[in-house]
Amino acid sequence: MSKRSTWRLASVTAALAAASCIAITAQAEETLSTGDGLLTLTANMPEEVRVGEEFTYTVKITNASDNVTIHDIELKQLKAKGFSVETTSTGSKDAESRQSVESKQDKKGKRNSEMKIAMLKPGESKTVNVTASADEVGELRSCLAIVNYMPAICLTSQVVKPQLELTKVAPKQADRCDVIELEYSVKNAGSGDVGPFIVTDTLGDGLATIDGDETLKFEVDGLKAGDTRNFLARVYASKPGSFRSRAIAKAENSDLKSRSKETTTEVIAADLAVQVDGPNRLYGEQLATFTAHVTNTGNAAADDVRVNVFWPEACNLVDFSEPTMQSSNQSSGKSSDQSQDVPTMAKNAKKAKQGSADKNEGKNGDDVELAMSDKSFTIERLEAGQTAVFEYAVRTGDVDTLPTKVVARYLCSVDAADDQADAKSETESMAMARAEVVRLAAMQMVVLDDEDPVAKKSNVVYSIRVWNEGDADDSSVTLKAEVPKGLEFVSAKGPTEHSVDGSTITFKPIKTMRAGDRADYKVTVKCTGNGDVRFAAMLNSQSLNKEVTVEESTRLFDQAAK
Repeated sequence: MSKRSTWRLASVTAALAAASCIAITAQAEETLSTGDGLLTLTANMPEEVRVGEEFTYTVKITNASDNVTIHDIELKQLKAKGFSVETTSTGSKDAESRQSVESKQDKKGKRNSEMKIAMLKPGESKTVNVTASADEVGELRSCLAIVNYMPAICLTSQVVKPQLELTKVAPKQADRCDVIELEYSVKNAGSGDVGPFIVTDTLGDGLATIDGDETLKFEVDGLKAGDTRNFLARVYASKPGSFRSRAIAKAENSDLKSRSKETTTEVIAADLAVQVDGPNRLYGEQLATFTAHVTNTGNAAADDVRVNVFWPEACNLVDFSEPTMQSSNQSSGKSSDQSQDVPTMAKNAKKAKQGSADKNEGKNGDDVELAMSDKSFTIERLEAGQTAVFEYAVRTGDVDTLPTKVVARYLCSVDAADDQADAKSETESMAMARAEVVRLAAMQMVVLDDEDPVAKKSNVVYSIRVWNEGDADDSSVTLKAEVPKGLEFVSAKGPTEHSVDGSTITFKPIKTMRAGDRADYKVTVKCTGNGDVRFAAMLNSQSLNKEVTVEESTRLFDQAAK
């Protein structure tokens, strides 16, 4: 103890020794406070005791301060003639409290007057029961002094443990065309406040905030113990797939952090597949009927699916059915023999007209650009796995190849997103069928006589007509005529020159006979006999596998013989 403390305690002791004497004939209770006001001493003695008998009085010492703890308090009963202290004890029943008051014995084995209290907290009191006895008759004066105490200022700090608990909730499934909402909740489950912290979530490739960021970030200025802060994030997917991530909350000024559980969101989307079934080969101007299937092969519904059907402008669309809906198990599922080549579109009107001119000349091939017509309609909703089926019929016109194309397109967009390029989802599918138009020449021939029966020495004219009733040109069309016995050749006329060899008349070939063209021949003969005869005409051309013969029967008679 320092000198300053010793002087102060000594001064207090002297003052108490002089001022705290309690006469047995005086009042039963006396109270005294130290000069610094920290301790208050209250003593209570009986007004009268008997010589040689023990009596008890109480001493209550109180820490009168609000924030000072007092240690090592020593009380001393000053010596008095004919007065002896037998025992001291506290009024508390527990051992801990009783041991907090100590007393000493003198050399004769008697309890002396010193009493010690280890500690008094602010506002705390201790009561000491003193058992004493008086050996002489007369006035008994007992003085009690505070000889020592040590005040201590106690600083109190609450030990706390803040704790962050981060929770993330995400939908298990979401549509590619919808806004996805992510919910975050941060709770301070500890016993102390948390300062500024940041919540982040790295969304991953293909998932972004409405502002276009791939990382979510929430800055929080602090969170009191027991409080919770909730956040809602709106994100969108630029592609379908499975997206996994976990959020992290980290304090700015400490190592305190928390991680949420990993969430998984399956982003679904519509997808389209188009199939066109139709004939591979057509003959002439046959009607070509095509069946188209537009199927949503994705795992989400598609609204407002736009369908365009293309066919050559030179052909005619003669029928178009309303689409009917089929579930996935109803669709045919058969693969069509179709090309994925895109019909060549006319680059401008001049090109389209030139293409038509070429076709009229029979030169239209794959190298000629075809002007295309189209018809469009909208499928209001196509569920996942559902197929829209429709038919359309096209008249071939004069093209050699009939290409047709069906294009289905579905477009959706997350309107709230800043980056509309990534926010748009477009799926397009195309299928094409191509029918080769086979055009055949069909050569026909008839032979007629202008008179039957025919009298001897009279002439009969055989008319021969040849025509191409097919839809393709024919070439090297050659006609021969055979004059039977009983008839004699007179003359012949036709579109080409002729020659006569005995009974055979041969006309020079017609180089090209277009579809629908005809040629008329006449052969004049004289009747020289009687009976039934057969005039024969023989036709040959490039398209015919063999010579075709047509006969005309004529009856000859001799009038003189009648």
